[in-house]
Amino acid sequence: MDSTVRHLNEISNYSKFNLERAVKNLSVRYAPVPDTDEHANFPCVKLPFQQNEKFYGREAEMKKIHDHLSPKEGMSELRTYTVHGKRGVGKTEIALQYAYKNPSGFDAIFWIQCETSVSLRQSFTDIAISLNLPGADRNGMFTISLGTTWR
Repeated sequence: MDSTVRHLNEISNYSKFNLERAVKNLSVRYAPVPDTDEHANFPCVKLPFQQNEKFYGREAEMKKIHDHLSPKEGMSELRTYTVHGKRGVGKTEIALQYAYKNPSGFDAIFWIQCETSVSLRQSFTDIAISLNLPGADRNGMFTISLGTTWR
């Protein structure tokens, strides 16, 4: 008797009507939902230090950064640029100067401290707060809508 009932359930589950209904339910459940609420005010700039008014020179480096980060016609992808080198050569000053001198072409400019895991997490928390993301709070917690809390 059990095998007959199981067989009838399998047949009804594979009927055209039930299959179409299951597909429709899945497509509704997993369809992307546009988020129409804009939480942040743009442009959004989050920099850790004031602009150095005594900065001079480094035009070649500044032009190289500008050429790489400048918006290209018809392209809207995220653009990043990494400044690297030995300690004390002015990487921070170059990056800050570029950020302060060229904010108009960007929706957001964020500074991410990555000396320690704590400073890295704090930088991302500060960004979430700056963007007014739902679930972000100043205590270093970020709660996503599934109920999971990240620390």
